[in-house]
Amino acid sequence: MAYISDTKPTLGGAIWSALQTAGAAVLRFFEDLTLAASRADTITAMQDMDDDTLRSRYNISRDQIVSFVFRDKLVP
Repeated sequence: MAYISDTKPTLGGAIWSALQTAGAAVLRFFEDLTLAASRADTITAMQDMDDDTLRSRYNISRDQIVSFVFRDKLVP
């Protein structure tokens, strides 16, 4: 004997799905905000270094600091 169950989308399911999507978006926002803050600290620390330290430690010049810090976000 076979049983057939027909599931129809309900209003509660649609609301729950929307809340999950919104929650994920808020979480991504705060994650990006935290990452941006840590990168800003890195940029500030690198700008405080002298040119010789930047060259010896990271092999970059002062005008390459931002592109070095955001190298994973830049399109090759």
